[in-house]
Amino acid sequence: MKFRSSYIWAALVALGAAGWMASGMLGGDGGAPEATTAQQANSSGADAPATSSANSAAATAGTPIISSVMVENSKVRRSVRASGVTQPKAIITLSAEIGGTARKVPAVEGRQVEAGDVLVVIDTNTLPARIEAAKAEIAAATTALDSATAQSRGTYNEQRAAAEANLEVARQRLEIAQKLATQNFSAPVELAQLKANYENARMTLAQIDLARNLRSEVDIAQNRARLATAKSNLAVLRDQLAKSTIKAPAAGWLETMHLEQGEQIAAGAPAATILDMDELKIVVAVPQTNISEVELGDPVNVNVAGAGMRKGAVTKIASISSTTTRTFDVEVTVPNPGRELRAGMTVEANIDVGFQPAFGMSPAHLSVAGDGSLTAKIDDGGTVRVVPVELVRSGVEQVFVSGLADGATLLTFGQAFVNAGDPVRVSPEPAS
Repeated sequence: MKFRSSYIWAALVALGAAGWMASGMLGGDGGAPEATTAQQANSSGADAPATSSANSAAATAGTPIISSVMVENSKVRRSVRASGVTQPKAIITLSAEIGGTARKVPAVEGRQVEAGDVLVVIDTNTLPARIEAAKAEIAAATTALDSATAQSRGTYNEQRAAAEANLEVARQRLEIAQKLATQNFSAPVELAQLKANYENARMTLAQIDLARNLRSEVDIAQNRARLATAKSNLAVLRDQLAKSTIKAPAAGWLETMHLEQGEQIAAGAPAATILDMDELKIVVAVPQTNISEVELGDPVNVNVAGAGMRKGAVTKIASISSTTTRTFDVEVTVPNPGRELRAGMTVEANIDVGFQPAFGMSPAHLSVAGDGSLTAKIDDGGTVRVVPVELVRSGVEQVFVSGLADGATLLTFGQAFVNAGDPVRVSPEPAS
């Protein structure tokens, strides 16, 4: 992992070196005497094996002694850190549904509103009178329909009763004439006339039935259409009256009022903008090296500048990276009870991505490579070996890193003065 503040690590390394030097571990305590002894042996004419042994002792004595600890990894929570800015959960823009003059604007910008609060009242002029006229038209249409229905039924019944009576009389007269005709008491001309009278009465009754159907259907249909039109007009007028009052659909922060009292507003023009602040969202940029670790629902600790810590969760992960930064947008949702937090506040988000084996150590015992990555030095059978490590969790006095195997001997105080491949002797630190 790369560090921008390398000077911090350098200072810590220098501090560790000072302590190491103060402990007298820059070389073997008996280095000089051992070398003197070897020289005396050579000057006195000692044999070759003795000389070789003395040289080996001198070399060992010159090897630096470095403090060390044995690596024992533990499970450490890993987090992905990213920064962002608070945003409202939703931005609600309310538009006027009818045009007119803003008669009242009781709402004030920059204040909280609750669902149902009146924001704007548009002057409807003659709308109330038109509503009353529509109600009157409904009453008139209803009366006309009832009257047409009753009149149609009454006229028809009277006409049909008279036609039925005429038909019955004509039938009786025809029957009498037919009986008389069998006895030669009725003239053929008279019989024919009675037959004609009977057919006329029957046709009259049929015509009354036909006319009744046609008349009633037309009259009733016309009056029903009139009533439906009147009801529709009333519904439209009432809807316009309701739309003349603009109310907050949800609780939130009244960010902007787009008009003042007395101003004209056209249908469809924006009237107010409300920010839904019951929850806040934070969009943070996660590098592509870490995005695979982040999952929906991951808990997030959010440090809001000036407002302390909050807890949230990952609610959205972008599937496409930014073309410029090659980072992925991750949306974090944070509850905002009481709407204490506002939009535009800077935050530091730590996304909890689970546990990872890591070893706790002092940051002074780490080294920074030329490319900015972190390394640690271990003892490899008396030789220094440099191992790349990754920061899992940071702190002032202790950091947790991954990349060190259990049982490895980590060089601590004095490690800054040895390099990869250098011989080294280790001195285990006392157990704390």
